[in-house]
Amino acid sequence: MYIIYAVFSIMTINDDSIPQLTNYEPLTLFPYLYLYVMMMIALTPAIYHHNNSTDSIEYPQSNILRIIATIIIIVAILNLPGIVSDFRNGLMSIFTDAEAGKKAYMEQIDNASNVGGAIRNIPAILFNSFSDIGIFLLFYFMTMSKKNHKIIYGLLFANVINLIMPVMRGQRSGVALAFLTIICGYFLFKQYLSKRLNKVIKKIGIVFIAIITLPVAAITISRFGSEKAGVATFINWYIGQGNIYFNNHALDDNGLRYGDRTLNLFKRLVDSKTSMNYVERREIYSKLKINDEVFSTFVGDFTIDFGPFFAVIIFIVFNFFVIYSFQKNKTNNNKIKLHQLLLLYFTVCISAQGGMYLFSYSDTRNLNIIVLALLYYYLKYHEALLEKFPLKKQNK
Repeated sequence: MYIIYAVFSIMTINDDSIPQLTNYEPLTLFPYLYLYVMMMIALTPAIYHHNNSTDSIEYPQSNILRIIATIIIIVAILNLPGIVSDFRNGLMSIFTDAEAGKKAYMEQIDNASNVGGAIRNIPAILFNSFSDIGIFLLFYFMTMSKKNHKIIYGLLFANVINLIMPVMRGQRSGVALAFLTIICGYFLFKQYLSKRLNKVIKKIGIVFIAIITLPVAAITISRFGSEKAGVATFINWYIGQGNIYFNNHALDDNGLRYGDRTLNLFKRLVDSKTSMNYVERREIYSKLKINDEVFSTFVGDFTIDFGPFFAVIIFIVFNFFVIYSFQKNKTNNNKIKLHQLLLLYFTVCISAQGGMYLFSYSDTRNLNIIVLALLYYYLKYHEALLEKFPLKKQNK
């Protein structure tokens, strides 16, 4: 995947048809060496898991996952009225109005300054906070021998909603991130799924890719179709810019954001001057050469927030913790514990979502980190209690 991004980077850096966007500085070697090393550090847990593969999952003896799945399904249903009301003006108009995608996107930009200051639309907040867990649980329930079809279909519905919502807003990034997360979930659980189910998922995936490509293409044409450079040029820039902007500025950006983006919600708890949204952040850190108005990869987000040195420390410490979790809780029956798989899922999502984009768990998506962390520690310590005080009847 990183190779694909690099190919697009080569195409966009050699294209001068949009000089207002592609006025890059000459590339140097060291930033790319730094970026490669950091990406390899981030992928270390996935590499470790691949080299120490397991045959099956050690299913937790708890109803918490069914409860969470039910909550996700209910919250998805609660979001339906808003989606239905936006259907005509959002999804359908994209195919009938050449400017619809651009209008929807600009409306989101206009409303951005009001985001983050107050709690609005609780169902949407809950749905977004559990979005990645919804994908994780969908594939998890598919691995079980006795499948709960109601929960599986409900989670499938919730994940379709998760893909549709960004389209309504004219946002390609939201669709791309949701799609990449689904891919991460599938490949993480692939070895634990039956051969028949793997074939079914692949067929459905091909059809779904074709379907979701239509509105994304319509949004792209709507936003950039009138530009002289053409749609293809903007696609090349969109996918390939991350590597180039990282090389030019991420290691020396004329200042730091001090965690203002990657740890925004956590920073707000201790610093009232923290920006509430990206509009405020760009004003506060206006002296930076680049901010989050362009992509600089997830590595770039951390170097701009904390500096190149402390970013390395953060990456090493976090991924050491993940590897240590695997080694400390290693089973003797060639099984992987679910809390380990959840932690691995989180690390893989960071790398996959942020390879061309940014750190996708920033700003209000810090809530996703909190939800994932709470579930991880619940599964981990619930299991530890069961080992000391086992149930008389084992659930399968």
